[in-house]
Amino acid sequence: MELLLGVILGAVVVWMAPNLMGNLLRPAAKNVIKGSVAAYKAAADAAAEAKESVSDLVAETKSEMPGTEAKRAAARKRRAKNP
Repeated sequence: MELLLGVILGAVVVWMAPNLMGNLLRPAAKNVIKGSVAAYKAAADAAAEAKESVSDLVAETKSEMPGTEAKRAAARKRRAKNP
């Protein structure tokens, strides 16, 4: 009799375990995914701001270099000749 009760109890535990674990782990997994998505978005935003800052610095530095305006004028002139 005890053996039969043990087998039945074991079968019920094996049958219920996936449902119980799924119900317990699913919210935790969703929270981990939400946190990961938020972290990715924050990192992407920070990278975009950094890229824009570096681009601004490069443009500012190029504009301060001697002869830059003359080079731009020559380039415009070349483009006007060869459209």
